Amino acid sequence: MNRIKLLYRLNKTNLSIFFVWYVLISVIVFSTPRISSFQWINSMNHQILDYFFSLLTQFGDGIFVMLVAVLFFFLRSRKIGIAIAASYIGSGLICSVLKRSFQAHRPAFFLKEDPSFHSLSWLPLSHHNAFPSGHTTSAFALAFTLMLFSKDKRLAMMAMVLACLTGYSRVYLGQHFLDDVWFGSILGAGFSCLYFLMYSYFGEKKLSRSQLFPPSFKI
Repeated sequence: MNRIKLLYRLNKTNLSIFFVWYVLISVIVFSTPRISSFQWINSMNHQILDYFFSLLTQFGDGIFVMLVAVLFFFLRSRKIGIAIAASYIGSGLICSVLKRSFQAHRPAFFLKEDPSFHSLSWLPLSHHNAFPSGHTTSAFALAFTLMLFSKDKRLAMMAMVLACLTGYSRVYLGQHFLDDVWFGSILGAGFSCLYFLMYSYFGEKKLSRSQLFPPSFKI
């Protein structure tokens, strides 16, 4: 119980951001038909937002996440670098298995001929393996890893906001339905928490603030 209270105190702001995201998305997912919720988000488009979200969505790209892991490993903290890589790979493997198991179709499969369907000419559209969203899974795996392992809570907060925007971008860009994004955020966050618990148990045994962030630890 003390461990949970400590983690909550250290990460109250970031957990609040995720909680608001999770509740809002859950309400929409369970109260609105998936095509209707997709069309609502996808229709609120603008040329500036097209460029903005096509760039921001790369926050959940595997190459970007692994680049962040490598940079942390060599320049900041090996522990965080390994944690980012492990969370990305672990959640990514589960995501791939689920994609192949469900074989769910993406919005373009149903709506590509619909004149209201908004897509970008410079971003190729996928039609299959929708559930869950891989970009969203990776984005939240990265955000939660930084939240749990990094001493810099401003960096972690920025990553959490970017993860939420990445999830939104997947619907805006026509790549996913909202439930794909909803579950992807749970998967990424959940696997990162699992890795943190395993690391705490096997690597440190006792979790305290001084053990989480020793005096010599810098980021």
